[in-house]
Amino acid sequence: MKFTLHENFFGIRTGVKLVDQILLGVIPIFLILLIWVLATSGNAITVTLPEGTFEGFEKVPPADGTRFTERVSLFIDQSRLEYAGEKDEDQQTRLIKAGESFKLGNMPARVFGKGVRITLPPGKIVGREKIAPPPAPAEKKPEQTKAVDSQMPASASLSENISQPISETTPNIGHTPNPGEAQTHTPVAATQNTPGTAAANTQAVPTTPKFIYRYEVVETRVISPSVLPSPGEVSRSFPSLWSNRYLPKNILYSFLRVGAGFIVAFIVVFPMALLMGTFSKCKAIVAPLMLFGGYLPIPALVPLFMILFGTNELQKVMFLAFGFAIYLLPLFVKSLEEVDNVYLQTGYTLGANKFQVLNNILLPIALPNIFDAMRLGFGIGWGYIILAEMVDMGSFGVGTLILTSQRRGPREDIYLVLIAIVLMAFITDKIWDKVGQQLFPYRSQKR
Repeated sequence: MKFTLHENFFGIRTGVKLVDQILLGVIPIFLILLIWVLATSGNAITVTLPEGTFEGFEKVPPADGTRFTERVSLFIDQSRLEYAGEKDEDQQTRLIKAGESFKLGNMPARVFGKGVRITLPPGKIVGREKIAPPPAPAEKKPEQTKAVDSQMPASASLSENISQPISETTPNIGHTPNPGEAQTHTPVAATQNTPGTAAANTQAVPTTPKFIYRYEVVETRVISPSVLPSPGEVSRSFPSLWSNRYLPKNILYSFLRVGAGFIVAFIVVFPMALLMGTFSKCKAIVAPLMLFGGYLPIPALVPLFMILFGTNELQKVMFLAFGFAIYLLPLFVKSLEEVDNVYLQTGYTLGANKFQVLNNILLPIALPNIFDAMRLGFGIGWGYIILAEMVDMGSFGVGTLILTSQRRGPREDIYLVLIAIVLMAFITDKIWDKVGQQLFPYRSQKR
């Protein structure tokens, strides 16, 4: 198969083969997917932190593998912050707890009471690791013994007590010393010289730190997953959206509402456009209202229709009908006005009356353009339906799916629903195209 994509690329109205159309159409889709992958696959950062209390998990700590799609606070009790100094190479703030130092990177942290509150980025808990206590240094034992001996009086040292006679160290019960007689016995502090008491004093000094648990928070990237999930995350959420959240049923409800609103708008707009495009005085009457309606912000009218019709099906259909009418009326009038007067004058010359000119000349010539306006307007309805359905969370519809996914999650469903809307609009547009080819075969030109 010979590819002719490079041949006459910038030719004016030159024919494009089917193979070339497919290749050219794939290029922008591929570029969008590439940008999406690059934006959601940033560098992962692993952070090790001591055991603490996560926001929302005060009673039961989160299990390993718990994913946080939004920022979450971690409170670590009995800890402090150590800010980076000028001589620090990494220039990172550190968390100090039980003698252990933990790097915080660029995560926001502040002292809160006797602890530190850290704001963690979206990610997940990889696991917990129990830190083994370090062994007690051997050189500390003599120092501790000297410290204990230094606190004892010189008269209570072990060597002095051994060198002295028992009679001098032991008081004579029943003997009353003279006023000038010096006491030679050791007070109760002499009992500190036993081997057992020295060990007890040594054990009073803590040498072993407490056991510390560490969290590893991972999955931090350029764009947060709560804002833009990766293509893999979106695809993994599709089975749940299809079966558990009834995606086909929601699409069907939305399609029926769009169809009902379009039919109501067509019934009202087509006769009005026919009068405006045929009789100039009718156009002069309706033209100011049509001009005013063109500047109306359609999304801002949702609260008004809620007041008029409530939040039931009637509100959704009437809102869609009004949006369709505002869009279709100028296009219908323009299609009728573009019919050249030569055709109309020719009909009058041949003896046709007004009804015959309207029915046999004006409408057949204007209908192809009117059909194109209907085709474009029906696609606009898929944008209006989201606004109409987002006000009622108790009903079915693609707008309700988007609103509930934004409030309750998962956020991946939002992108899936948007893709589904685009696919539905594409399919309906192709159906309109096929119908147009059958109704107006003379418009198709072979290039």
